[in-house]
Amino acid sequence: MGLARILRAVSELSDRHFNVLRVIERNSMRGSLTRVESVSRAMKLSEQYLAKLLSELHDASLVWSPAGRKSGYVLNYAGLDALALRAMLRRGIVASVGNVIGVGKESDVYAADTPEGERVSLKLYRAGRLSMTRYRRTRSLPSELGSYLAASTRFAANEVRALRVLYEAGLPVPFPVYRNRHAVVAQLIDGVPLVKVKSIPKPPELVLEELLKAVKDAHSAGIIHSDLSAYNVLVDAEGRSWIIDWPQWVRRDHPNVLFYLRRDVQNLIDFFKRRYHMDLPPSLIEEFLRSVTPT
Repeated sequence: MGLARILRAVSELSDRHFNVLRVIERNSMRGSLTRVESVSRAMKLSEQYLAKLLSELHDASLVWSPAGRKSGYVLNYAGLDALALRAMLRRGIVASVGNVIGVGKESDVYAADTPEGERVSLKLYRAGRLSMTRYRRTRSLPSELGSYLAASTRFAANEVRALRVLYEAGLPVPFPVYRNRHAVVAQLIDGVPLVKVKSIPKPPELVLEELLKAVKDAHSAGIIHSDLSAYNVLVDAEGRSWIIDWPQWVRRDHPNVLFYLRRDVQNLIDFFKRRYHMDLPPSLIEEFLRSVTPT
């Protein structure tokens, strides 16, 4: 479902629609279906009126009834989007949303504008996206979808937590503006993924050195990316590298910290050796690890 259609639903639906949607959200996060009679009791509204509201939410594709409407409803990603976007619009975080500027395995990123006219990025997490086709085909229990919605919300919270620490520490990461549920608004970095850059404005050796320093500084701040590669490094027009996508970071005291650090650094070194034919010493990774975690 396109974001334009979701935004249209946000503008057209009433407060009561969204009150119902929040009830369904709470149940869906627990992996439970929401039935008309339970919402009727909770909101002290007639079942006939609730059935009408639920039908309209279903027609707007914000909820889904995996086994027919009589069995109950579950929130889907469009519904979660609607709840987050409504909160952002009402609080003046964003005024409009533009085109998709990035699509990942488990997130979509849009350009957006604040009421002051500042351009920002809007990331909507989509945990389990690759599994949703199977989910719809087999109509498995709602608990599966609920876990995906909860995971997306957790990813967003994790990312903002990391960005706040890292930005304050002066690392090259986007400034986190706001989070609601699975949606993150952040500084828009006008850059190209390193993996797609044809010509870096700086010597590749210097770019790698800067990235390794950022990994070391992040570790000093208590954070390890744990999923770092050329796909989540952006290079701007001046050749500055920005590290993005921090939902899976781990703490410096994690029992497997050396494994994650080694993998992050290995991914970067392998890319630069392959793409730019850099002659790097085989001992570079171990030397880096010793400099970061001296014994």
